[in-house]
Amino acid sequence: MLSLIKHIFIFLTLSSSLCFGKIYVNIGSPKIKKSVIALSPFILRDVQPNRMKLNLGKNINRHLNKNLNFSSYFKLLSPKAFIEHPSEVSSIPYPKDPNGFRWKNWKLNGTDFLFFGYYSIVKSQLILNVSLYNINLQNLVFRKKYSAEISNAKSVINTLSNDIVKSLSGTQGIFNTKIVSTRSTSGSKKELFVMNWDGSQQKRLSYHRSIVLSPSWSPNGNQIAYTAFVYNTKLKKRMTALFLLDLTTNKIKLLSNRNGANLGADFFPNGRELLITLGLGSGSMDIFKMNISSASIKALTRGPRGAINVEPSIHPKSKLIAFSSDKSGKTMIYTMTRYGTQIKRITFAGHYNSTPDWDPKGRRVVFSGQDKGRFDLFIVNSNGTGLKRLTSLKKFNGKWANCESPSFSPDGRFIVFSSDLSGTYQLYIMNVDDLSIERITFDRYNYKSPKWSPYL
Repeated sequence: MLSLIKHIFIFLTLSSSLCFGKIYVNIGSPKIKKSVIALSPFILRDVQPNRMKLNLGKNINRHLNKNLNFSSYFKLLSPKAFIEHPSEVSSIPYPKDPNGFRWKNWKLNGTDFLFFGYYSIVKSQLILNVSLYNINLQNLVFRKKYSAEISNAKSVINTLSNDIVKSLSGTQGIFNTKIVSTRSTSGSKKELFVMNWDGSQQKRLSYHRSIVLSPSWSPNGNQIAYTAFVYNTKLKKRMTALFLLDLTTNKIKLLSNRNGANLGADFFPNGRELLITLGLGSGSMDIFKMNISSASIKALTRGPRGAINVEPSIHPKSKLIAFSSDKSGKTMIYTMTRYGTQIKRITFAGHYNSTPDWDPKGRRVVFSGQDKGRFDLFIVNSNGTGLKRLTSLKKFNGKWANCESPSFSPDGRFIVFSSDLSGTYQLYIMNVDDLSIERITFDRYNYKSPKWSPYL
């Protein structure tokens, strides 16, 4: 990014007894034993089953398994280890129901949590009835009913997955969040695309037929700010301009096309102000605070002349701003207060550090750093201590891969990033605890600058 700068939703019916006050699953350490959950396959309640209905059951089973396995909170019990078959017992425990499941049978195979799911289809509606039990405490965690259009089956399973994670861990699930990214279209052109957290259901958002850069979500997830190369009719030249896309109306608003560079934005938590980078002919690239409604700006950095201060990332509680700067010679990560004071350099290793992003608790900053001829992901405490390398990946040909533009999930447990590990730049997700990596895009395009949405 800096090298370029230098040279330039479901309807739900919910009825439940659902309580999130009690936490059953320990979180925060990869060394903690995962809880064993038995996911009984969804059972169709229909006197006239057909292939479509049965295939839908397989798909929702597959998606729920995928989500809970990805969460890394749980170990999914193999159906081969089931002592009781869910189709032969009811979801009410024995002896309340003489034909109900027996606690001891599930305790014998090491199950911590037992899930029962039933589904039916009424016209175009998918109806789910689910129950989740704590085997060790022998109590009901929750019982709930979901209803949605069949076309939204994946979304309703995402909501169910979130409810399971929330009820057992106390942490909100990320399964209804999204990722925005730039993606190559034709030639050197890049446009804005949004997708589900797992890379599915991509949707194109911009049609500039140009190069789009540096998207950023608003705190409520309703807006995306981004930069695009466009022709300025007043100045009669192509230049970068800053835009705001309203996802609720699909309308695009021009925020800044000042003479010079108008680059990368980040929203303040209040949603009314932005951090932007401007090059206004002073010989430097500097960070400004912009009021969205009035478009008024205030400089937060001032050179020195010829320096580049870019890629601002605001602390989740507005305490600090992390940014990239070459004011010391090499491009490194700095922090400053929201007023532009107390500027502090927090990285000293490598040759080129960029694209900082705060974790949701504001304790650490993840960034992309050039070291040994390649870019990798690193994380550092906000005071500059505890620097840690997160990636070190090799391609199939044995050459080192580049890993760039990291962005935290809203729960802070995952990081999405772009890498040329496969040859083209695709999107990957890393588990922050165990550093495991999963690829989420699989095509011939190039993806850059991914940003994970807030909770939606």
